Amino acid sequence: MVIKYIYTDLEFFGALFCWVAAAYLIISRSVIKRQYRALASLEAAIGVMLFFDALAWLYRGNPGRTAFVVLTVVNFLNFVANAVLPVFYSVYILLSMRGEKSGSKFVYVITGFSLLSLAFISISQFNGYIYRINPETNLYERGEGFNILTVLFILGMLVGIMFITKYRKNIPRFRRIALLSFIILPLIAAVIQAFIYGYSLSNIACIISGFIMFAQALDDNAKTIIENEIYIKKQSEELTEMRTKMALSQMKPEFLYDTLNSIYSLCDKDVSRAKEVIVHLSNYLRQDIESIDADRLVSFAKELNHTMVYLELEKTRCPGRFEVEYHTNATGFELPALTIQPLVENALRHGIYKLPPGDTGKIMIYSAKGNGYVKISVVDNGVGFDMTKIEKETGFDRNLAGIQNVRNRLKIMEDAELHIQSQEGFGTIVDIIIPTKG
Repeated sequence: MVIKYIYTDLEFFGALFCWVAAAYLIISRSVIKRQYRALASLEAAIGVMLFFDALAWLYRGNPGRTAFVVLTVVNFLNFVANAVLPVFYSVYILLSMRGEKSGSKFVYVITGFSLLSLAFISISQFNGYIYRINPETNLYERGEGFNILTVLFILGMLVGIMFITKYRKNIPRFRRIALLSFIILPLIAAVIQAFIYGYSLSNIACIISGFIMFAQALDDNAKTIIENEIYIKKQSEELTEMRTKMALSQMKPEFLYDTLNSIYSLCDKDVSRAKEVIVHLSNYLRQDIESIDADRLVSFAKELNHTMVYLELEKTRCPGRFEVEYHTNATGFELPALTIQPLVENALRHGIYKLPPGDTGKIMIYSAKGNGYVKISVVDNGVGFDMTKIEKETGFDRNLAGIQNVRNRLKIMEDAELHIQSQEGFGTIVDIIIPTKG
C-alpha cells in the first residue's frame, strides 16, 4: 500500500513538472520558438498521461460504482494519451532537424501507428480486448490483445530510432541523445512490462526522459542566445570596420592631395586664406567621418553646411571653374547624412569638370516645401549623361555610384524618392522628395 502511494505521488509530481515545463516553454523568451512549442505540446501530453495514470492507481481496487466509472474514464484517457504521445514526439524530432525538413513521411507513419492504437483502445472499451476494468474488484486487467498495443508502440519507437539515425547529422548531438532517451528508456520499460505485471515502468521512463529533453532544450536555447549575441557583436564590429573603410573611401586621395597642394601654395601668397582653407578641410573631414558613422537622420542645415564646406575646398582646388547658388527656402527638416554632398560631388566630377576649358560651370541647390513633402534639387549645367545608364541597373556606370549610394541611404526614410533628369550637353537635375509629417 505504501509503495502504491509513493508511485502515485511520483506520477502526480511528474505530471506537475511536465505541465510547469510546458508553461515555461510557451511563455519564456526563446530563439528556438518552434522547437519550444513542439516540446511544450509533448511535455503537456506526458503530464496528461501521468496524471490520469496516477488517478487510476489512486482509485484502483476501491469498491463502489463511482470508483468503477472513474477507473474506466481515467484508464481510457491514459491509454489515449499514450497513443498520441509518439505524434507530438515525431513533430519535435522533425523541428529539431537543421536545414531542410524532409521527414513529413516519418510523422505520417507515426500518426498511422497512433491511429491504429486508438482504434484498438476504442474497441477494447466494449470487449476488453486490450484491457478491462473488473466491475467486481475494480482492478485493471490486461486483455489478450494487450501485446498488440505493445508491438505497435515498439514499432513506432523503432521507426523513430531509424529516422534519428538516418538524419543524425541534421540533429545536434545532445539534442539527439535527449530524443533517443525518450525512445530507449520507455522501450526497455515496455519490453519488461510485457512480461512483468505491476506498476507502469514506461511512465517512470517518460518522467526521466521528459526531464532530460526539457533540460537539453533549455541548454540549447541558452547556447543559441549566446551564439547569436557573439554573432551580433561580430557583425557590429564588422559594421564599424566597414564604416571606417567607407569613411576612408570618402576621402578621395586626389581631393586631399590637391587641397593640400593648394594650401601649400597659399602659404606663400595668402597666409590667412591658407589658414581658412585648413579649417575648412578639418571641418570637412571631421563631419565626413561623423556622417558615415551616423545611424540617425541629421538636420538639413548640418548637411547643407557640410556641402558648403566641401564646395569651398573645391573652389580652392579649382578656382574659377564653377559658381554656386543656394535657394534653400525650406530648412527645418531632417534627412540621411551624406545625401546632398555626394550629389554635388557627382555634379562636379562627372558634369562641370568635363566642360571645355574656359567654360564656367554652375551648381544650384534648392530646397522647397510642397504639400506634405520637401523637395531638394541639385542642378548643374555640366556635360550631362545618358539616362539609359540609370534606367538599366545592369549597365549602371561606375562613375555614378554616388547617386546610387544616396538612393540606398534614402531607404531608411519611408517613401523617400530620388529622381534624375539628365541630357548629354545640357546638364543634370537630381531631385530628392522627402515626405513630411503633419
